[in-house]
Amino acid sequence: MQTMKKIWLLSILVLASCGRSGSSGYENASNTPATESSKSDTAASIAANAPINSPERKVIRTAEFTCQVNDVFVATTSLENLVKSVGGIVQDSHIDNAEFEKQTSCYTADSLRETTTYTTTSKMTLRVPVVYLDSVVKAISALSSFIDSRTLKQSDVTYQYLSNVLKNQVGTNNGLTGKIMQPAKKGREQLSVQYYDDSKQEQRIDRKIENMNLSENVSYATLTVAFSQPEQVYIHNIVNSAHMAKTPLLIQCRSAINSGWEMLMSFFILLIRLWPLMLAGLIAALLYKRLFRRNLSLSKK
Repeated sequence: MQTMKKIWLLSILVLASCGRSGSSGYENASNTPATESSKSDTAASIAANAPINSPERKVIRTAEFTCQVNDVFVATTSLENLVKSVGGIVQDSHIDNAEFEKQTSCYTADSLRETTTYTTTSKMTLRVPVVYLDSVVKAISALSSFIDSRTLKQSDVTYQYLSNVLKNQVGTNNGLTGKIMQPAKKGREQLSVQYYDDSKQEQRIDRKIENMNLSENVSYATLTVAFSQPEQVYIHNIVNSAHMAKTPLLIQCRSAINSGWEMLMSFFILLIRLWPLMLAGLIAALLYKRLFRRNLSLSKK
C-alpha cells in the first residue's frame, strides 16, 4: 500500500509540474512583441467594438440595376470606360440581340425583303473601389432613361472576419497543442496525430484565405447591371432561293422529251418481254378461227 501511495503521489507531482510549465509557456507567449498579424487582429477587435456605421467595420457593398436606355451599346461602353478609369474591373459583359418577329415579303423577281423586330440587352458584372461606388451609381442613373429596379445592399462581415482571426489564434499562441501531442507522436497514433495537425493547418489556411477574400470584397463593391433598349426594326434584302432554284423552260422541255422517249423505250422493251404470251394468243386465235369455219361449213351442209 505504501508503494502504491508513493506511485500516485509521484504521478500527481508530475502532472502539477507539467501544468506549471504549460502556464509559464502561455505567459511567455502572451508577453511576446506584437507582430503584423497581431496588429491586424487588434484592428479587427477594435472594428468589432465600433458602432455599426463606423468606417472601421468590414462591410461588403453590392448593387443591382435593371434599366432601360436609348442605346445599349453606347451605355455599356460608357459605363465600362468609367469603371476602368476609377481603378475598377469589368468582370463580365455580354450584349445580346433577341428577335421577337421576322417577316418576309416579295421585293423583286429574284429577291425578298426581310423585316426583323428585335431588342438589344446587355448584362455586366463590375468591381468598383468602394470610394467610387456612389459616383458609379449616379452615372448609371444618368445613363438610364428609365430604371426598372434598383437594389443597394450592405453586408457586415466584421464578426465573421474576427471569428476567423480568433480561431487561428487558438492553439498557436499558447503552444499547448504541441506539448499535448508530443507523447502521442512517440506512440502508435503517430499517423492520426499527423493527420490531426495537417487538418488543423489546412483549416487555418482556409480561414486566412477567407479573410483575404472578405477584405477584397470590402474594398471593391460588386455591381450587377442589366441594360435594355426599345424595340428596333432591321430591314434588309435577301436572295429568293426558290426563284433561283427554278428550272428554265428550255431545260424543262428537254427533260420532258427525254422522259417521253424513255417511256416509249420502256414500252417497247415490255412488248419484247411479253412475246411468249403474244405468240400463244396468236396460235389460240388461229385455232379458234379454223374451228369456227369448220363448224360453220358443217352447219350449212
